[in-house]
Amino acid sequence: MLATNVKSTSDLMSIALQAEREAIRRYSRLAACMHEGHNDSAAALFERMVLEEREHERLLLEWMEQEGIEENPDIEPVRWSDPQVSTAYNDEACDPHHSSPYRALAFAVHNEEIAFRFYTHVAADSENKVVRQYAEILAREELGHAALLRAERRHAYHKERESRTDEPRLDPKAIHTEADLLAAAIHIDRYLAEQMNIITTDTPEINVLAEKTQQQINSNENSLSHIGLPGEDISQNLEQLKSYNAYMKQKFDNSGQELQRLWACCDRSFAFYDTVVETAADETTMLVAQKLTSSALDRIGVLKQLFGDSGM
Repeated sequence: MLATNVKSTSDLMSIALQAEREAIRRYSRLAACMHEGHNDSAAALFERMVLEEREHERLLLEWMEQEGIEENPDIEPVRWSDPQVSTAYNDEACDPHHSSPYRALAFAVHNEEIAFRFYTHVAADSENKVVRQYAEILAREELGHAALLRAERRHAYHKERESRTDEPRLDPKAIHTEADLLAAAIHIDRYLAEQMNIITTDTPEINVLAEKTQQQINSNENSLSHIGLPGEDISQNLEQLKSYNAYMKQKFDNSGQELQRLWACCDRSFAFYDTVVETAADETTMLVAQKLTSSALDRIGVLKQLFGDSGM
């Protein structure tokens, strides 16, 4: 993890340049990988990201020239890493047979958010006033990039869901009330708890995670009992999911795949809650979705620390 007590504007802008160059390198490699796998839609998105990152690099260089800031050649190439906010986006994006425009955009959003947090910490930690001011500007830029990418990610998410007729998924559009969201969260957590209980033998950390998940189930069930029943849309959606999960469990013996299922479900639950945060019809539902999003990130963080860093 990069130190956030940056000493000079030259160091800060050089780090920013290295970050853009790393993004160009990664997205170029991923675009080539997608082409090799004949995944043209994902390849096109990564190629567009390369062009955008090159424009970001050009603007940084122009800014530095205007301010008379020279690049520090001692700043090494950047590798973003944040174990507290982890996803399987990197692995998914690298797989040409598994990647998609949604996963490519999710990967890009993840990286922009890491950059935003870094510059925010620099703005708070640096002892140099000018560095703090520049870091605030860079943080706002990254926040704006992430917002634009999130909007595209939502569009890709819904488009991808609409194109899938074989596997039912939780539908954010079915969430109209707090009761709907709590019912969905209880369904998600029960599935997660089942997967956790299968793989707890040699991983005590998962035991702790399973206990916390059960506590969240109990809390959500208690809250749901006080506010009423979920609506018809989410009830039908959950029934479809339960039937499909039961069918898949009976048809396929996927022993040894419990961790992958757990990780994938945590990742999907984060995307689901994140969408509900942005589409909630009322503030109460939005606040509950924010809390559930945070919980999903905590779980992914535990998995990442236990089973390896698949982020930047």
